[in-house]
Amino acid sequence: MIATRELALGASGAVNAIMLLDIFLFPKATLYLDFFIPVPAILLGIFFIGRDMLRILEGDSRVSGSVHLGGAVVAAIAWAGVRKGRF
Repeated sequence: MIATRELALGASGAVNAIMLLDIFLFPKATLYLDFFIPVPAILLGIFFIGRDMLRILEGDSRVSGSVHLGGAVVAAIAWAGVRKGRF
């Protein structure tokens, strides 16, 4: 595999951060996949983070898993701030 550097532009990291912050704040909530399949929020969060880690390990260049994990880190920092009453 040849390592390449590609620039990416998009808001997927920010969208991932918002989704994961909601999951961190309400882990016992029920979310619906395709409007029909009920899934506990915490399982969906684990799936999102695991999928992004797998993308990084496999070198999937179509989607920037590192940007998505960066969004997860931002969500975790915001969640910690909310829990301490800073936001």
